[in-house]
Amino acid sequence: MLKTLLVTAVMFSTLNAEYSKPVKVPSITYPLEYDKNFRVMQRNCQWCHSFGYITNQGKQSQEFWRASVVKMRDVYKAPITKADEEAIVEYLFKHYGNGKVK
Repeated sequence: MLKTLLVTAVMFSTLNAEYSKPVKVPSITYPLEYDKNFRVMQRNCQWCHSFGYITNQGKQSQEFWRASVVKMRDVYKAPITKADEEAIVEYLFKHYGNGKVK
């Protein structure tokens, strides 16, 4: 019994040693663009998406951003109002758009 207890204690002490090693987590920052529609976008989109997800889409057309917002509302049932849809598309296209409507 004592031998089993000693072996168990040694095993758990090595687990604790591994667990206590410091972990370095990389920091990734994304440039945020603020305007009158930023909060609308943040309130509706960032429940599910990180800001990096949005910027990693690349510069896209207005049609792409509108289709994305409509898909989130219609397919995934995001509670986005029509007014918020317009504000979100305007924000995304202004700051992360390629200048093309289509």
